[in-house]
Amino acid sequence: MRHEDYRELLALEAAGAVDPSEVRALDAHLSTCAECRAELDSLRDAAAALARTVAPVAPPAHLRARVLEQVKALKASTTGAGAPRPVAGDARPAAATNVAEEARRLLRRLSLWQLFGARPSLGFGAAAAALVIAALAALSLSLWGRTHRLSAEVARLTERLGSSEGELARERGQLARVREVNEFLTAPGARVMSLAGTKTAPRASARVAYDQATGRVLLLAYDLPPAPAGKAYQLWFIAGGRPPLPGGVFKTDAGGRASLSDRLPPDAPGLNAFAVTLEDERGVQSAEGEMYLLGSDS
Repeated sequence: MRHEDYRELLALEAAGAVDPSEVRALDAHLSTCAECRAELDSLRDAAAALARTVAPVAPPAHLRARVLEQVKALKASTTGAGAPRPVAGDARPAAATNVAEEARRLLRRLSLWQLFGARPSLGFGAAAAALVIAALAALSLSLWGRTHRLSAEVARLTERLGSSEGELARERGQLARVREVNEFLTAPGARVMSLAGTKTAPRASARVAYDQATGRVLLLAYDLPPAPAGKAYQLWFIAGGRPPLPGGVFKTDAGGRASLSDRLPPDAPGLNAFAVTLEDERGVQSAEGEMYLLGSDS
């Protein structure tokens, strides 16, 4: 039997009306299927609640009498004169099996009678409809729970997807940046100058690429200490013996790395050196802070 077939038996099992030939198979399925066990519990609760809404009524006298007559006849057929004695090793003769099956049928009839025939105003059809409604309510509650769990899983996967897309976008941005740097460093008119750390930051270093024709400047710094709050590093252009000209400001990442794209000052002919100092994060026009990097052509 399929899982769906067993589910169709759950309402009958809740009412105590499953055929004996199917009870064993249903019990075996319930022992391995938590979903069906939970649904059966809900249906049994619904059936019990339905039974409590009506006053108990004894089964009809003719039903009781007919069943008792059948049981007596079966008993006489198994114990009367001339009846064959059970063979050794035969623990359950056919007649005894019939008595047991008849007893189970009686229990099912009484169970159904008490559930559906207890109140004349309710009637079998109305009670059956009420049980179906209760079963559908239990099923709806189960489906709601599944929907809630699936919605939470979809939200979690959506969040992971958004995070993955953000990481991918950052990686694409970094790749584009690397390509831009490589293209600039290999351009025919580009010049590259190395900057070394001063005694304030001896491990720090940087490279500055610049192109006099286009005015582009690119700074790549390494191993700079993090700037204090309200402070930032500032690039300076040095030409001849004149005072340094201010460039852009930047801050490092957690690893002490930083990059800065800038433009050469228009009034810096003969540029031959670069420096980096620690200044106010808004930048200044005249160098005031301590120098961290310095490099020149000489």
